[in-house]
Amino acid sequence: MFESTTTPAQTPPAVLAPEGEPLEFLYQGRRFHIHAIVSRWRESGGWWNRIEDGNRLHHQKHLEQTIFDDGARAIWRVEAAPVGALATFEIELDEVTGTWQIRPTSRPR
Repeated sequence: MFESTTTPAQTPPAVLAPEGEPLEFLYQGRRFHIHAIVSRWRESGGWWNRIEDGNRLHHQKHLEQTIFDDGARAIWRVEAAPVGALATFEIELDEVTGTWQIRPTSRPR
């Protein structure tokens, strides 16, 4: 099943990633199949902004879970194509919110 998030003024990105790695995605209303993952990396964000890894003691008896968005991201550069046109994209996963962002990095060949 595709995971989807809403992006203002665009068709919502949707990424099929059942095992964590993207396999297919929808971009501007077209379905793309990923032929190759060219590279993959993580951007750690502002890890120094976390307070006790998001855990705070609340009234000394209850542990309150707080999620801090420090900007951590997982990014894949992929070659993907609809029928007949191979292109390169960056697919970014916000690991805190679980939202996806898709950016074309080349024009279809």
